[in-house]
Amino acid sequence: MAKGWRVPLVAAALGAGVGSVVFAPARWWAVVVDHTTQGRVQLQYTQGTVWRGRADVILTGDGGVLRLPGGLAWDWGWTATPRPAVTVTLTLPCCATSPWVWRLTRSDTGWMVTTDAQRLTADLAWLSALGSPWNTLGLQGTVAVEVAPVRWPLGTATADPANDGLRWTARVTDLSSTVATVRPLGSYRLEGAWTPAGGPTLTLSTLSGDLRLEGSGGWERGRFRFQGLAQATPQRLEALSNLLNLLGRRDGDRAHLKIG
Repeated sequence: MAKGWRVPLVAAALGAGVGSVVFAPARWWAVVVDHTTQGRVQLQYTQGTVWRGRADVILTGDGGVLRLPGGLAWDWGWTATPRPAVTVTLTLPCCATSPWVWRLTRSDTGWMVTTDAQRLTADLAWLSALGSPWNTLGLQGTVAVEVAPVRWPLGTATADPANDGLRWTARVTDLSSTVATVRPLGSYRLEGAWTPAGGPTLTLSTLSGDLRLEGSGGWERGRFRFQGLAQATPQRLEALSNLLNLLGRRDGDRAHLKIG
């Protein structure tokens, strides 16, 4: 009798195991994201499964939270061309101009994560919801981010330092602040990179305007550090003095920017 029950029990156990994976709830992603970001990014009000679902995206700051309009949707799939790949399509209505498809493919030397170029846009006024110092600065303007095609080797996959990693360029247009009467302050360019061989890097430069911003930073000893300068044009120094005081240590018509 015991042997007669063995096959049905094993089949039931396997069925339960497969079912728990196939129908795993979307809230599992909420746990992963919360743990990975130490609570800085949260997925709330999840719907669907880990394979296909949606959630509200919450960003937390010092004393505030930002809920991204439209949330985030994901859909895992499979494609056979141009080569077999596991795919996940991310839809971010607030910021992405089109669905963002990421692929996990097998190359001759190992696994590779790839994606096509993407364009993201956002309103800087959203930052005020994150609390200090953003609500004090009261930044306004738009930012457009151009993300280059991503190629990230995993494990033993052959590296290509010239092309591997994540590279992006952001343009901040007509930046203004509630602290300053000068409007706009200027337009700026940020360039970032994150390669498998090293941590993230960031450079800041000024395209135009009365507030000149420049600086650079990167990952050092387990944390991100950034240093730069903010400088007012001579004819706007008085009008921008309060803003310079908030940005960093004053040095005449300049303020030293420092993060980390």
